[in-house]
Amino acid sequence: MTATNRKKVLAQIHIARKQLALDEDTYRQMIATVTGGKRSCSDCNVAELFQVLQHLKDRGFKARPKKRVAQHPGTPHNLGREPMLQKVEALLAEMKAPWSYADAIAKQQTGIAKVAWLKKPEHLRALIAALDVELEKRRLLDSLETAMKARAMSLDDIERLHPELPQNWRRNRKCLGRLCAHYMMPEAWLEAHREGGSQ
Repeated sequence: MTATNRKKVLAQIHIARKQLALDEDTYRQMIATVTGGKRSCSDCNVAELFQVLQHLKDRGFKARPKKRVAQHPGTPHNLGREPMLQKVEALLAEMKAPWSYADAIAKQQTGIAKVAWLKKPEHLRALIAALDVELEKRRLLDSLETAMKARAMSLDDIERLHPELPQNWRRNRKCLGRLCAHYMMPEAWLEAHREGGSQ
């Protein structure tokens, strides 16, 4: 076992002592009982340290897993160092989309498979712009759906009422903007437009 690994076991023992609230005498006596007389971890060999740690686990010590920096699968390792990546994360969170969604856009735009691998600011700006557009489409579609529900209608009714719409109208910002302007009350349209940004 390396010195580094020995330090890890010692650190776990000290965490366990604190977690189990062992006072000095109880702690020293426990080490002596487990090791056959040694009263300090610094005097213990590796096998004895593991015995001490196991004894503490048997008494109720639960090692807490390390908190992952990445809260979601695929979160870039350099998230904390790059403000533009934090903007990407905020947009993904608002869309409730995974990082794999941003990775797919990055690959389509640049040929680079992972957002974490984007180094050029213009690549990150292009990704943010694409996510902004997607978020605006989703906001417009949500606003339109809400407006239709207020009229006891659905998005399917729009296709019936407007056969001239292109097949992909639910993904078309201009179409969604016009439909929102038509079906939403003026105050609601202004509010949604303010949230979603410019057309």
